[in-house]
Formats: sequence, structure tokens, C-alpha cells
Amino acid sequence: MVTSVPNCKALPRDEKRSCKRQQTKDLQQGWLENLQASGPAGREAWQVQLWLGLFAVNRRQLGARPGLLTISMATIREHLDGGYGQLLEAMLLDPALQISLNGPSNHRRNPNENLARELLELFSLGEGNYSEGDVKEAARALTGYRLKADGQMELMPRRHDPGPHTILGRTEAFEAPSLAAWLAEQPATARHIARRVWRRCIGTEPSPERLEAVSTAWRAQDLSLPWLMQTLASSPEAEQSQRQGLRLRDPLELVVRSLQLLGSDHPDAIAISLRGLRAMGQAPFEPPSVKGWPVNEEWLNLRWLQARRRTLQQLLADEEVWDTRQLPSTLAANLTDLPPLALALPAAADRDSVAALFADPVWQLGLSPALR
Repeated sequence: MVTSVPNCKALPRDEKRSCKRQQTKDLQQGWLENLQASGPAGREAWQVQLWLGLFAVNRRQLGARPGLLTISMATIREHLDGGYGQLLEAMLLDPALQISLNGPSNHRRNPNENLARELLELFSLGEGNYSEGDVKEAARALTGYRLKADGQMELMPRRHDPGPHTILGRTEAFEAPSLAAWLAEQPATARHIARRVWRRCIGTEPSPERLEAVSTAWRAQDLSLPWLMQTLASSPEAEQSQRQGLRLRDPLELVVRSLQLLGSDHPDAIAISLRGLRAMGQAPFEPPSVKGWPVNEEWLNLRWLQARRRTLQQLLADEEVWDTRQLPSTLAANLTDLPPLALALPAAADRDSVAALFADPVWQLGLSPALR
């Protein structure tokens, strides 16, 4: 699916700033609302969010076109039922990812290694499983891609190094699709990506034996994304993490589940949430680096933890949000995986009970909603 994205760059200076602000506002508010959906739509949105964290692009890197991230989301959504190899190929030609890693400036006469290095280190093999020679050859294979006016990438032969290129022992005239396919065949890719998804969804570190077993079986399933998600969701490690509270929810997960419980559609709820998410370190579409957002225990930062508590307090204290609430009649026992420390569930859904729930540590614990 081709998604056309407005380009603010051609507008006068004042209008350009306004255009960028509006695109960013629409992007962040719209996504926060999408993540609140229930059922299959909500699960799909959280799986898109998961892969946005692995193919991380900060909207500030896109200059006058932050809306290009809508193409990234559409691309990920289209590949959720397929294999990782196909997703990798599609994302390697994603305009936002290309721009963020200097892909369009990668010319055969002056290869830029940024995209190639992150492709090998983060999106496929993992550190230690490739050589500097592989990086240089992959950079040559990725030369020549430019952004068209409609926001899609195209290969310009006069800018492309036709090879042959030797990458991981294979010599051929690689381009982005064939390179992605070759990388997806490598056992190291299955291990590295399975580990990254495991860490983000379950929170714990897989043992070498379990990682090898899961990644080997995943390769036998042609790197099927549904198979991987189902396997992780039903794993004993996921059950243990849930039962023992081993995963600290990402700020985005914490805010969304709090909004879902309150049920308010007042603009104040979104405004407070977005301000709070920025203070917590996870404003939508603003990952701190190409490695994505922190994971689990990496969120244990005093400033961020204080922002979590403060944001939930502000949501509950806002009279407009409270007056437009659509709380259930009772706070059910299954709202948390572990019994709250300071509140017995089920409980009446009044302001004091919700405040006690929001302040309780167990409200912050749980598996990634991408696994639900």
C-alpha cells in the first residue's frame, strides 16, 4: 500500500513550522488513541509498536516530514502475518528508516556505512557476527536509493554500485531485497531478533539453550512472526515473568492501560498523557537512539519513576477527565497479574480506589500487550 505524506518543506517558514507541529500532533495523538483499542485492533497496534521499537526512528530526524512514519506503521502492519525476512526487506526500503540512517546520501562514489552497519548490528545478525568488510560491502549494495516525491524509495542505477559484493561469504550483485533475503537466512539473525523480541515482550534474558531452541524452531517456520509471538506468549518464561512480576511496563503501556481504565475521551486526558510520556522518557515516535527505547530494568531511573507517579496523579486529579470517566462499576481482581499491596480487589470503582491502584507497584508490572 502506498501512503502519500504531505511535505512541509516547500511551505513558507512560518507555515512549515505549523505544518510540522500539526503532523507531529496528529501522529502522536492518533497513535495514543489507536493503542487504546480493545480486541484484535489493539493487539495489532501493540505489535506495530513493538517493531517500531526495533526499527527505531525518531520523528525529529525526518525534518519537515514526520508524517513519513505513517508509512512505517502501514508497512509493519502489512507484514505482521508474514515472515521476518519479508518485514526486513520492506523496512530496509522504508523512507523514514532510510532517511534516519543517511540511506539517500549513500552514493557509489562515496558509500555511507550508517544504514549498513545498523542493518547488520541491530536488524539482523547482531554484534560480533559480521566483519568490517561485510559492513563495507553491504554499504555498497545499498547505494543508489533515493526518496521520490510521493514518499517512496527508488533505486537509481547511476548512483548504485552494481557489484559484485561479497557479504558473509556469498558473492553476487546484491541490492536491498536480495541482501535482506540473504541476511534472513543466517542463524545469527534468528537468534538476535528472537532475543530482542523476547527481552521487550517478556522482560527477562533467555538462557542460551532456550534461545537456541526457539530460534532454530523459528527458522524452521520461515521466521513466521505470528509463530514467534505465539511461542513467546505461551512460553513458561512468559508465565513465570507474569506470575513473579519480572517485567516493568514501558511508560507507553502504563499510560494506555490507565487511560483504558478511566475511559475518558476528554482532550485533557491525551494532553496530560503526552506531556507525561515525554517526562517518562517515551514520547511516541521519539526513541532515544536507533537501538530503541529502554527495556524492563533500564526504566528504573528515579526521574522517570517520579514522572510515572506524577502523570497518573495528574490524570486522576483533572476534573474534566474525572467528570467524563467511564469506569467499570467494580475494579475487578484480574486488573493486575499480582494482588495489589495496598488495595484488595475487587473494589468499588471510586476515586480513592483508583488512586490506590495507580499508586500500587503491581499496576506497573506485566508482559507486553503485543503478546495478548
